[in-house]
Amino acid sequence: MSDASTGGSTDRWGSPGSPARILSLLSHSGNQRVLTDWIHQQDRYEVVPDADADPAADTFDVCIIDEHSLHKYATELRSRTAAADAFLPVLLVSPRGASDSPETSPDGEADSSAWQLVDELLLTPIDTSELRRRLDTLTRVRAQSIALEQKTAQLLLLNRITRHDIRNDMNVISGWTEQLADHTDDAGEEIRKRILDSSQHVVDLTKAVREFVDTLQSAGDPDLQPVDLNRVVSEELTKRRSTFEDADFSVQGDIPDVHVRADDLLASVYRNLLNNAVQHNRSDTPRVEVTVSEHADTVVTTVTDNGPGIPQAQRDAVLGRTEQGLDHPAAGLGLYLVDTLVTQYGGTVQITDADLGGTRIGVELQNEAVTEANTSDNDT
Repeated sequence: MSDASTGGSTDRWGSPGSPARILSLLSHSGNQRVLTDWIHQQDRYEVVPDADADPAADTFDVCIIDEHSLHKYATELRSRTAAADAFLPVLLVSPRGASDSPETSPDGEADSSAWQLVDELLLTPIDTSELRRRLDTLTRVRAQSIALEQKTAQLLLLNRITRHDIRNDMNVISGWTEQLADHTDDAGEEIRKRILDSSQHVVDLTKAVREFVDTLQSAGDPDLQPVDLNRVVSEELTKRRSTFEDADFSVQGDIPDVHVRADDLLASVYRNLLNNAVQHNRSDTPRVEVTVSEHADTVVTTVTDNGPGIPQAQRDAVLGRTEQGLDHPAAGLGLYLVDTLVTQYGGTVQITDADLGGTRIGVELQNEAVTEANTSDNDT
């Protein structure tokens, strides 16, 4: 195990084959003696010295505890396991079965929350063969959790570096392509615009990848709040008009002053919808119409284009809803991100045929009333 002095996390295994550290917090002296004597005889495990036994500060891989110590150290263990990078198991040694009621805390009330910290239960008297089986299972799962966390960190770093380099190179390509405007004839101008469109598509794709990774990194349920839909849609329309100067973006009717239940990534939903309507459109003048309608509990935004359309048989695939997910030939990262985010927001995405001859994508989100409290949160 590495410790804080090495500069690494206190949550790490050391070199492969190094013993797992066992923090024993048994208040029963007999059980504590049986446990430590057994651990000292094992090559795979080592016991944290009694003088250093502190769940809040010490480096360990498994905490073995009894009910008395569980309540004594519940706050420290809860903070430690919550802050851990990887699975940090707790093994409870108890004379009762798991179905019995928990021990009461010093104030006389049963502390069921402390029992939520427990990952495995070992009954007394301690059977060393059963102890070995439990420890083998817990340490194996912990090792897998640490390996997964390390691999994820490496992949996130690779993703960030790759996106940075791609974006920089595409900016260089776009810059040089812009310089060719005064040196091309009509035929060359068409090619130059296609290069610029493709360059922008790559840049937009790196943004979609970043935002998709952000959704994967979010732990648990996203922190959803009221988001000003008018502002988000209007800003994205302004940006897309600047990016795609040959496209015709229009709003049918007015965008109501309404808030929807979402988070900071809501802008990427509309950016990807508008990008998709233009980038897959081979019309001389791509047309994109946006409509926003407010209902009692929901707000529906539709993005309609005059492109080639999406065949009905491929509509689930482009959203990544098939078993193949993004591996399906028809899948697109942008629309997959749209569907993922909208689903997290408690909304729905639907693809239908458009009156313009192309695709109509409807996004339904929850209408969120704005109160003084959540307005203050958003301003913060």
